[in-house]
Amino acid sequence: MLVREKVNLHSIRIILVRPKFPENIGSVARAMKNMGLSRLFVVNGCSAIHPNAYKLASGAEDILERAEEFFTLQEAISEMGCVVGTTSRGGKERHPDLTPQTLAKKLIPLSRKNLIGLAFGSEKEGLTNEELSLCHLYARIPSMESFPSLNVAQAVMVVSYELFRASIEIPKKEIRLAQAEQLERMIEHMEGTLIRIGFLDADHPKGIMRALRRLFGRSQMDEREVQILHGIWSQMDHHLRNRARPLNKRGEKC
Repeated sequence: MLVREKVNLHSIRIILVRPKFPENIGSVARAMKNMGLSRLFVVNGCSAIHPNAYKLASGAEDILERAEEFFTLQEAISEMGCVVGTTSRGGKERHPDLTPQTLAKKLIPLSRKNLIGLAFGSEKEGLTNEELSLCHLYARIPSMESFPSLNVAQAVMVVSYELFRASIEIPKKEIRLAQAEQLERMIEHMEGTLIRIGFLDADHPKGIMRALRRLFGRSQMDEREVQILHGIWSQMDHHLRNRARPLNKRGEKC
């Protein structure tokens, strides 16, 4: 059986470089916990255990308490095999050609045996060119060109969400499709009903019916859905028969 490869979230470190507001650190911790990440590094910024960070962590206080603090980005990434720099700006030296989704796919094999750092810059300046030069990959979150900058906690959430999606198996419900014979009976029933209500020209029904066949073919209906449509046509037939019944002497339908 083929097993889908997944991102190992335990290898991921979120690195906040020069964060100025403890509220953002708390919001980042909450976003991390939502998406299954647990290791936070803070580089040359305000403290992760500031009271205002706790206010916005909302259940993710353990991430703040385990956060590691460093003076430089170089020190923070010393044991990491891959470092990703996030940026909203382009440039010859940046090449941020990875979206969060493509980044997640690229990190799947790397996350098995390597520590990976995702670096997010300060609220106003982002990562400097010198800091980006320490990164091996660059990622950018697609956004409006006229207003591309995201709040750091929002950026962490977007990237972390894609990593989380790449770390789980999304169960797919097994569907028993209607058999060709069942579908054909339903379509024939529908054609007759549509002719009776005047939607189809009895002498030339094939053009519209071909379009309807393509529509139902693309929809890949299951048995229950075909039965529901059968029921609709049957109910319409029933009303047509009632309308066509003659009246008795008292004005009641026979």
